[in-house]
Amino acid sequence: MSYIGKTNNNPQKYLYFRTQATDGSDDGTGESALFPVSSITGMQPTNDAELTIYFKSMLRGSGNEGAGDALVNLDNNDAVILTIPVNTHLVAMTAIINAVNSTSSANVIVVANDDSGGTEYLNNSGITACGTISVSVAYAN
Repeated sequence: MSYIGKTNNNPQKYLYFRTQATDGSDDGTGESALFPVSSITGMQPTNDAELTIYFKSMLRGSGNEGAGDALVNLDNNDAVILTIPVNTHLVAMTAIINAVNSTSSANVIVVANDDSGGTEYLNNSGITACGTISVSVAYAN
């Protein structure tokens, strides 16, 4: 089996999120996403029942951006908002980190899948839904 990337000679792990319930409608930005674990920049509560995970942007730009673009676009990041039981942020964050660090977890870790054909949420996380998936636009030159 081949993998998109490796970290320290180990296959890269990815986190999967899906907010779209209908199979035939999962065809646009913000409906489902797969992020490499290495792109996580942090997690934080964004209200009593929401946890936001931040990622380096998938659309970083052409690579020809100058220093000015880099400074202007420091806010260029992607984010996923997860619905959790009230005030259980640490439980959800711990479950995500434990899954990422587990040697027995799959390389694709389903964190939140709202597919009506079979919802799936990360074990022991308390996650009940995938809220918003935000993918930032690429840097401008």
